[in-house]
This record gives sequence, C-alpha cells and structure tokens, in this order.
Amino acid sequence: MSFGYQSSRLLNHIIFSSEELEFLHNIGNSFSLSQLIKHPRWMEESAIDFVFTSSQIEGNTYTRADTISLLKLGKTAGDKRYSEAVMIMNLRAAYDYILHHSHKVLTHPLEECATYHSIIMRGLLSDSNLGSSRQTAGIKIGGSEYQPLSGKKQLNREISILFSEMNKIHDTFDQSLYAAANLAYLQYFEDGNKRTSRLFQNAILMAHNLPPVLFPVRMIQDYLEATLNYYEYGDYLLHRRFMMDAYGAVV
Repeated sequence: MSFGYQSSRLLNHIIFSSEELEFLHNIGNSFSLSQLIKHPRWMEESAIDFVFTSSQIEGNTYTRADTISLLKLGKTAGDKRYSEAVMIMNLRAAYDYILHHSHKVLTHPLEECATYHSIIMRGLLSDSNLGSSRQTAGIKIGGSEYQPLSGKKQLNREISILFSEMNKIHDTFDQSLYAAANLAYLQYFEDGNKRTSRLFQNAILMAHNLPPVLFPVRMIQDYLEATLNYYEYGDYLLHRRFMMDAYGAVV
C-alpha cells in the first residue's frame, strides 16, 4: 500500500499541547541562545553534536573522533570516501551560518531554506540542483511506502503554501516542528531534505533566542521513526515525543 502526498496536511497547525509548550518554553527560557553563545566551548561542542548526528543519520561512516579531527584539524580519515568529509564540512558551515544569520529565516523563509540547502549540498549535488526544486520524479523513500509529489510547478506551489501556513502559527515550537516535519515530507530538493529541515527548525528556534535541538546518536532511530510516521500518516505524535525528549537534553 502506497501513501501519496497530501497538501491538506499543511493546513494542520495543531501540534503541541499547552502542557508540552510550557515544558519546552521553560527549558528555552532557562537556557537562552544569547546566554549559551557567550561560551566558546558550547559553540564548538554544539556544532560537533549537530554535525556528527546529522551525518550519522545519512549513513556517514566517520566516527565522532574522525569528525572532530576533520573539523578542528582539517584531517580527513584516509579510509573514508571524500564525499563523507564534504558532507561533514558542509554541515559545519551550515550550522555556523544559522548561528549568525538565523534572524533572516523570519522574513525570508524560502530564500533562507534555499541558502541552507545550497550550503549543505555544495559539492554533493550539481550546482543547478543547489537550492532549487527537485527535477527527479517518482522517487522512493527508503523504509516507507510514501510517494512524494513530483513536478517543479507543483513543488513550488506546495512550498509556498508551507511557508504561508507556517507564518500563521504563533508559537515558536509549533512553528519549528511544523516546518521540520513538512519540509522533510515535501521532499522539495533533489537530496538533503532531512538535513535542510533540521537546520531550518533550529534556525527558527535560534531566531527567537532559543537553543537548538541537538540529540545524540542513540536517538537517531526515534527521529527516523517519527519522520517515517509523518510521511505515511501525517501524525505529529512521534515527532512531539521526540522533540520533548531531545529538547529536555539540549543543554
């Protein structure tokens, strides 16, 4: 049984309960981004955490030690593919970008989303595919029966609706999770959609002086299950549970 793309999901703005939002805001207010970035160690460690977990989600074989060596010393692992090093360096560049420019996502979400994708996928996709809508039709999602939408016109229409609806959501946490879930669901780009969606989610949080979502590799399976569940059923439940667990350990 296959599951086709449903535009009506973009109209669902009901995500977290009031109790869940209170929990998340309490954490965010206790550890604001402006406080955290005063500490160079947090800046460095948060970047490593984001990069390593994100690369592991994509099947990158660099260990955490390899990743640190590459990011801090520029030393590649000799037995690894060059593309894996490119992935890691791109993720670091993208994370650094939102640390300094997250505010732009509030006024120019589509342009910033394209910028995030271009940074993340530079050297991994052709230049013509950076920041632009997917050209490949009939793509398959590993581990899922979900069939994403195809067609440049249709994809551009849906991402415009996505950002228009996102701007109607008042709570930052609702807005950030809505964007993350639906950007991954739309599969707007040729590749790198989940990476871009996680970066976009964190940019929204950072733009509101909230700490980003950083989670350890042991939570990757929970993240993937939440993502696949949304692809097939449009249910935020697993995403909500994941966010609560991940944000509870964000600092």
